[in-house]
Amino acid sequence: MQEITIRYTDPKVLLLLRDFAKHFDFVIEEHRLKKEPKISKHSDVKEREEPLPIEYSANPDITALAGIWKGKEISLETLRKKAWGDRL
Repeated sequence: MQEITIRYTDPKVLLLLRDFAKHFDFVIEEHRLKKEPKISKHSDVKEREEPLPIEYSANPDITALAGIWKGKEISLETLRKKAWGDRL
């Protein structure tokens, strides 16, 4: 069986495709893509070809992060330096 992938932004397109498939021998499988954070276009940043394997919770438990920085010397300046390097 041959396959094609159709990407669309308007949800009405899927309804139209399902209606179209009723008249022909088509099978429509819906795959929801995970939202991927935008990647900057710097030359040293590689574009991702597939979505990140991260699942987001509707009700995240932020207490799991309690104490993550305890005992560490962290400042905004050092975080920015590590994140941006000499690009600032």
